Amino acid sequence: MDIQKKTRVLVLFYSGMGHTAALARFIAEGALSVENTEVVVKQVPGSKATGVEIATQEDFVSADAIAIGSPTHFGSFAAEIKAFIGGLTPLWLKGQVAGKPVAFFCSAGSMHGGEEATLISLMIPFFNLGMIPIGIPYPIQGESPDFDSGSPYGAIFVSGHDGKNKMSEGDKKVARILGKRLAATAHLMGCGCGDCGKYKSMTHKLE
Repeated sequence: MDIQKKTRVLVLFYSGMGHTAALARFIAEGALSVENTEVVVKQVPGSKATGVEIATQEDFVSADAIAIGSPTHFGSFAAEIKAFIGGLTPLWLKGQVAGKPVAFFCSAGSMHGGEEATLISLMIPFFNLGMIPIGIPYPIQGESPDFDSGSPYGAIFVSGHDGKNKMSEGDKKVARILGKRLAATAHLMGCGCGDCGKYKSMTHKLE
């Protein structure tokens, strides 16, 4: 019997106070809702989430899709995430992650405190790695209060300056949607059928 290989999604984050780690769980839930998907949740070195393994370069290579998250630090992503990305140079040189879908999420202490800038700045090195960013198109977030959740660029949780805000149902919904879209895209790009086999050309060097 031919058993189809599961599509592997890596949800990777840096978290100092636990807010980005909490958002990562709902990204993972969304990805798991796609049939035949395996989800691995890991953190970068220096992150402080309890009971979560530290990621390695091999996790990037073995994943079919990656979601990466960071708290907002001065309008950009955390230095720990930057250090991890910097270590991916060997993978970049070999084109080992080119053509893989990637999604982004972040937490911030205040509304309009730089969260969308964080998501956009996170995208830049992954364009260099040849990966394919996945967003959340309007009006998929929903209506009324739910429409204020997230961003077209990724999932967001605003924890408040004191860190006491509770994650809304809208926040959770958007995170799940992002995870689901990421996993579904990975399945489409790796389906192996004749028509979709053309996507394999996206992982090769240009000629």
